[in-house]
Amino acid sequence: MSLTETKTIEVDVEALERASKEAKAAAAKKARGLRLTPTVNPTVARFLEQKETLFSLVSALGSPLNILFPDLIEKNVEGFTGTFKKLSLLGKVFFAHKCNQSDSLVRRLALTDANLDVSSAGELRHALGSGFDSSRIEATGPKNTEFIGLAVQQGVTIAVDSISELKKIVALRPKLKLKKPTKVLLRLSGFEASHSKFLNKGSRFGIPIKEAGEAFDILEANRKEINLLGFSFHLDTVSVLERAIAIENCLELFEEALSRDFEPRVLDIGGGYKVNYLQNEDEWNAYVSALKEAVLGTRPPMTWHGNAFGMSSDKGKLKGNFNSYSYFDTQTGGDFLDELLSQKFANLGDATAASILRDNMIELWIEPGRSLVEQCGITVGRVNSVRTSSRGEPIVCLNMKRQDISFLDQEVFVDPIIVSCKDSEKDSKAKKQAASAPPAEAIGVFFAGNLCLESDLIYRHLTYLDKLPEEGDLVVFVNTAGYFMDFSATTSIMHPIAQKVAVSEKDGKFTWTMDDQYVPF
Repeated sequence: MSLTETKTIEVDVEALERASKEAKAAAAKKARGLRLTPTVNPTVARFLEQKETLFSLVSALGSPLNILFPDLIEKNVEGFTGTFKKLSLLGKVFFAHKCNQSDSLVRRLALTDANLDVSSAGELRHALGSGFDSSRIEATGPKNTEFIGLAVQQGVTIAVDSISELKKIVALRPKLKLKKPTKVLLRLSGFEASHSKFLNKGSRFGIPIKEAGEAFDILEANRKEINLLGFSFHLDTVSVLERAIAIENCLELFEEALSRDFEPRVLDIGGGYKVNYLQNEDEWNAYVSALKEAVLGTRPPMTWHGNAFGMSSDKGKLKGNFNSYSYFDTQTGGDFLDELLSQKFANLGDATAASILRDNMIELWIEPGRSLVEQCGITVGRVNSVRTSSRGEPIVCLNMKRQDISFLDQEVFVDPIIVSCKDSEKDSKAKKQAASAPPAEAIGVFFAGNLCLESDLIYRHLTYLDKLPEEGDLVVFVNTAGYFMDFSATTSIMHPIAQKVAVSEKDGKFTWTMDDQYVPF
């Protein structure tokens, strides 16, 4: 064929259209599976069926609204005490107060066998005012003079975070004119192990274990003033190996303490007992896989402005790690504690942590936070509007901000529940029609907040819905009592912080009161 000749190419338009429709159908089917269905406690599920009550509460008290279920907390406590009994261990559960500021949860907790871990003077006052005797309170974290002084005055056990903090306790005691000794645990960090591959990430908290000798010297010089109960640690990890190494290091210090004529009897291994937020492991794995595919560019973007949550693509290969809490997990709460205490120590005759603690009459203390308030709270936001971005992305604008439902800047990978503002009869008919209709194409939406900031996205990932919500609908984020509902809450641009309501169920009926008016007896 010469350069001047042309060739006619026949295009099967119908075939192309058919292929396009098939590709869209396949993509829709794939998207329909990208759900992150939340686990919902039956009590919470029954309450969400009380639409009139739910809408009345939001209408009266505003959006967002935090709703607590304090009666559910006792079962969570029993999950840990059950593990103590199973392993025949002496133990105490200390609720890490910092994960929720609720009055009702702490007041209800005071009626259980649990204790309280406080990290500020304000939390200590709240604990005492909520029914906790000082013998059931432990003071942890970095402390100012006010906090240390109040803890010493009240006879609270203090987990000493540094050498300077220990010296401050010694200096304050004469000024406070106290007769009883102050009970302390030495909080340790900087653990090491030669027998395992272990990366010490370092910590700004705790006394480096290499400096424990200096702490012992101070305690020896003040034996009548300070009573060493034992040792503690709190690791920013869910790794069983790292915790096992910390336990091993602490057990070795018990030997040194005994050689100096101290009588330590407590080991506090901190918190970090996981929570399972989702019903289905396959959904979690599918969503994470889809996120990775989106980062690699093998499927359309799934995040706002390409947020990759710590991952990146380099020449077609995925680099980095998915920076997220594992929202589906089977080893949680007391089960995770059981797994940890079943670890064997090769250099201690393959004895388990539980058997060593049991045989040496060492009392085990733990500090669960979110796992003790699992399923104990929900956060409700009202839909202000539904719109699209400049790039055509559906956005559901809520009357709340990202800080109302986040822990620091972590992403929450749990689908919310949409409660329609339509009357129940029409809503019921709509549900029946939806159930009989063929599966609709899933709609990927972004939930956005009410701040004048581009970054105010409630979720930075797409949530796939069967249909778009409407103005006035309620969006319910479940299982938010552990850190999410108020740890990061602010009054930015004078938007108020969410009010709290305590809900109880008795004989199939729900009653509610303002959180600060809740009486558990």
